[in-house]
Amino acid sequence: MDTKDMIVEVVYETKEGLFPLEIAIAVEKKYGVHLNTREVEKVINKNKRLFTEEKGRFKSPSHY
Repeated sequence: MDTKDMIVEVVYETKEGLFPLEIAIAVEKKYGVHLNTREVEKVINKNKRLFTEEKGRFKSPSHY
């Protein structure tokens, strides 16, 4: 599982969405992989179709 898959999984588990710092913390808790917010934002920016943003929170397009 790569970083993108881990981020997608934790973001898609929440209906209200997560801020980049919350995503990094959730990935660390769930997978034991340390990420910083810059790495999270880089993955999100490379995969814009997988996420929607609302007021700084990222969530699944299916919850939009």
